[in-house]
Amino acid sequence: MKHFPTIILLCFTAMAVAQFPSGIEEQAEAYIRKGRNPGLVAALIKDGQVYYKGYGQISRQEEIRPDEHTLFELGALTSVFTTTLMVKQAMDGKFGLGSPIDPYLPKGAGAPAFHPQRCVEVILPTSSSRRPERILSCTADPLGDEVCIAFCDLATHTSGLPNSGHGLYDWHPIGTGTYLQGPREGFTKRDFYFQIAEYPLKSQPGSSFHYSNIGIALAGHLLADMNGLPFEELLEQELLRPLGIKDTRIHLSAEQSQRLARGHDSKGRPAPWWNFDGLAPAAGLKSTAEGLATFVLANLKVDKSRYSAVMEQAQQARVDVEFPGLPSPTEAGYGWLISKLNAQSNQPVVWMYGGTAGFRSFIGFIKDAGIGVVLLSNSANDIREMGFEMLEELYREEANK
Repeated sequence: MKHFPTIILLCFTAMAVAQFPSGIEEQAEAYIRKGRNPGLVAALIKDGQVYYKGYGQISRQEEIRPDEHTLFELGALTSVFTTTLMVKQAMDGKFGLGSPIDPYLPKGAGAPAFHPQRCVEVILPTSSSRRPERILSCTADPLGDEVCIAFCDLATHTSGLPNSGHGLYDWHPIGTGTYLQGPREGFTKRDFYFQIAEYPLKSQPGSSFHYSNIGIALAGHLLADMNGLPFEELLEQELLRPLGIKDTRIHLSAEQSQRLARGHDSKGRPAPWWNFDGLAPAAGLKSTAEGLATFVLANLKVDKSRYSAVMEQAQQARVDVEFPGLPSPTEAGYGWLISKLNAQSNQPVVWMYGGTAGFRSFIGFIKDAGIGVVLLSNSANDIREMGFEMLEELYREEANK
């Protein structure tokens, strides 16, 4: 892998370094000093400007510092691009966000529907010396109307669909396992469609949050089919190109592949790159700090443009998120998670986090303060907590001006 940074790019990066608060510098450098984390790129967004800095190196073999043009796998961070595209298409009149997805599925494919349950009280027999035990026995009600999945359920992770199934990509932005199951080789969009009906629903659609890579992937495939375009081409045409977001792709060109960092597992060993097909709309994008920072700027923008309205709609909190060990109150929008920065500021942070076998990615921003943080690492070790700490540092700096 060869890298050819230009003098112009080096000068731009040098200018950006001077804008980094010392507390943020210390956090990034401490992450790299751990040894298991080869490289990190940070982007700070404030006052409508973006400042970049790279740390460490792009691989164990190449002592080249990553920069804002280095590509990283995004994993589940892909989902906020997919859900933003969904909101854009709905606002353009392609479909209603509250519409059931069933009519849009290809012929022969079916989505699981939730069957309402009928519960009756049952008294269990006990000995005469004990009080009778009463329980509720619930079974599917054959006379009840089925509850179908709607587009908004997919975008808010309230579809009831499982996170993954049959050995597919398994990731949760709040609670992750110690091992990520990669994409199954040869698992196509067609395979995906015709397995959907086999997945049991965890809950009634629209009722509660259960993170679902399957739901996001389904949303992306449905959008692509409605428009008669591959998902990647539709995303480029409708979202990436109009917003000026560069180097954000599922399939990389030869030149982009030269700028793709090598991933590493949690112990610092080289990890394989992952290529998605059936689950590409949920986890398949690769991007740069520059590409993600441009996306954050678009989300921070407040004006009367169509895209500003789309971003605002996607960011709205719509459902509570309950998860063991969650440090602060959290809600879900369309793809985004919204958490309090801390108890003192009470500022809502709109954020998302992703990972693959050898990469981690984080976006977080506070719209009212006009600030944001992007982190990309070629390590499987956590950067989510560091992202929030950097946002706190940036918020304090802006508040003390």
